[in-house]
Amino acid sequence: MYQTIKVLIRVLLLGLVFIMALSLSANPGFALDTESRNDMSSHQLDMALNHALGMTLEGYNLVMLGSMDITTGVDELSVEHGTMMKKNGTAMWNQIMSGSAMQSFHHSGKKPLKDPGMAYTHELGEKQLVIFSLLDEMSSLEKGPGMEMHHQHVMLNQALKMALMGANSIIMGEMGMAKDVDEIAVEHGRMMLKNARALFNDIMSGMTMMNMHKRGMTPESNALMKYTHMLAEAELQVLTILDEMPGVKK
Repeated sequence: MYQTIKVLIRVLLLGLVFIMALSLSANPGFALDTESRNDMSSHQLDMALNHALGMTLEGYNLVMLGSMDITTGVDELSVEHGTMMKKNGTAMWNQIMSGSAMQSFHHSGKKPLKDPGMAYTHELGEKQLVIFSLLDEMSSLEKGPGMEMHHQHVMLNQALKMALMGANSIIMGEMGMAKDVDEIAVEHGRMMLKNARALFNDIMSGMTMMNMHKRGMTPESNALMKYTHMLAEAELQVLTILDEMPGVKK
């Protein structure tokens, strides 16, 4: 009799565990949280890549700003600090993509062909690499039309920096560490991505660009304008992939 009761109790306990498991797996919020945690390891790499590129873009902008001869003393400081940011941002990006952290992820099984999050990280990295290459090819600052084009470059870089910060704000908010702050971070990040796209479109399709084309500064006839469009196309590719982050709630 005693043994029979013990068996019944075990059956009841197993039944309760089974029911609880079904209930949790059917709960969308629980499933989403689990998916979010699994994705966050790759998303932390994405955040670091975005930060490194943003630092590099800010460095180039400071160098361009300092080369405009607006304020003696401040100009030199801008160029010096911008050069340092360019160097450090590029070094950080290279370390993330080919350093020990990435190798550890790959050795643990998180490889692009097997893990969607890692596949996204590598695609993001490939598109960002094109921008690094183009920034290296940026011509020296010149007065006149050349300087006018560099103003366009500063604003294009600003639009992408805004998008990179917005994406990182969303990722941080999705980590679920502080509910009220998380919601603000996600909302603000989405706003930044939206505004970054609007700024980009205004730069490339607005009246300023159209007037420059009418004056004969077209990609076909002007090397600096051709470069500007190449830079814009590369930055648009990154803007687009930032909008497609997997594993983050929309």
